[in-house]
Amino acid sequence: MSKQSVARIILKTFLKTIGIIVLFIGVGVLGYYLTMLYLKQTARVERSSQYTHVINVNTGNESSNLIYSFDEKTKKIEAMVLELFDETTKNLVYITIPANTQISISGETYTELIKVSQQLPQLAKMSEINNYFSGDVAYEYGIMILQEELKADIGYFTAMPSGQFNQYFEKKSKKNPAYQPSKTLLANAAKCKSKGDMNDLIESMWDKLICDITLSQKQNYSSALTQVKQEYIRAYEAYGKESGDVFLLSKRKNKKLINNIWESEAFTSPQPTKGGASGKSEAKGSSSGHTIQITNASNITGLAAAYKEKLQADNLNVIDVGNYFGGKLQKTKILTKKKSWGEDLLKYFKNATIEETSEKLTNGADIEIILGVQDNLS
Repeated sequence: MSKQSVARIILKTFLKTIGIIVLFIGVGVLGYYLTMLYLKQTARVERSSQYTHVINVNTGNESSNLIYSFDEKTKKIEAMVLELFDETTKNLVYITIPANTQISISGETYTELIKVSQQLPQLAKMSEINNYFSGDVAYEYGIMILQEELKADIGYFTAMPSGQFNQYFEKKSKKNPAYQPSKTLLANAAKCKSKGDMNDLIESMWDKLICDITLSQKQNYSSALTQVKQEYIRAYEAYGKESGDVFLLSKRKNKKLINNIWESEAFTSPQPTKGGASGKSEAKGSSSGHTIQITNASNITGLAAAYKEKLQADNLNVIDVGNYFGGKLQKTKILTKKKSWGEDLLKYFKNATIEETSEKLTNGADIEIILGVQDNLS
């Protein structure tokens, strides 16, 4: 074989090798391009990453989520529900806050917010948040204003069109018109037997919602949510009063309500229909929203602690128990700052009496129950 023929064979072999290498590189580049194009098309773009947050978004063990319902055309807020979920106790509670709530913004906060929006009045209506501020961040400004009034931290928000809200929430009853999860939503949640199931349910709803946390952050609650006992979910209305066409929140009562929810042990019974904190304004004869001291004048060991557990199960705010040093009593006596405050407590005792007093009660309580021998639970 001539040298020229060998050279041609070597050249052909070299060119084939180069061609194969180029082909592999081309396939690799094309594969990478197609993969990146697929990921770009399918990757979820989180709305929460599209703007600068003005609150410290918090998704800790105690999830405090302000849910807004808005009109799609006007963007006016039509309903608000504060969702409180304790990942440890698995307690799930909803507090309805009227959309016409009006808040007097503190001078310090108003000075900061007026720099952002010249349309914001110091007497702000929560229903008009989207008129005061632009974009998704408006809901965070709403949190800033509302949590200052409630004296309670709110970790994040979820906003949705009213049509969607009405699919997910419904009024509890005529007597308790607070919003709670709808039967449809509860039925779908009941089908979730694992964290994966709940992840899928949350993801199926996610693109219809506006939220300042990510899907993965919300799914961190999935495992705990599967353990919620639906019959123990509770729904309340925020305390306050109507004044003309606006609603004014009661700072003290709502703070106590929220604190009491966070401090509660795991619920072991459904929401009580009486004696619990509910309703926009304090019902006549209601001890709800007031602090209660239980003092034992029966000489029966453990009686005060037993009544504390009984009243707390009905969501009443018992702050402490102790012994009475004024001698043994046969009948239970209820001391109150206002006589009407203790009327709903009478049902817990046999022949109790109510006495209105201006004197300071034990531990500064609003109501003091002094237990008598007749109310031995045994």
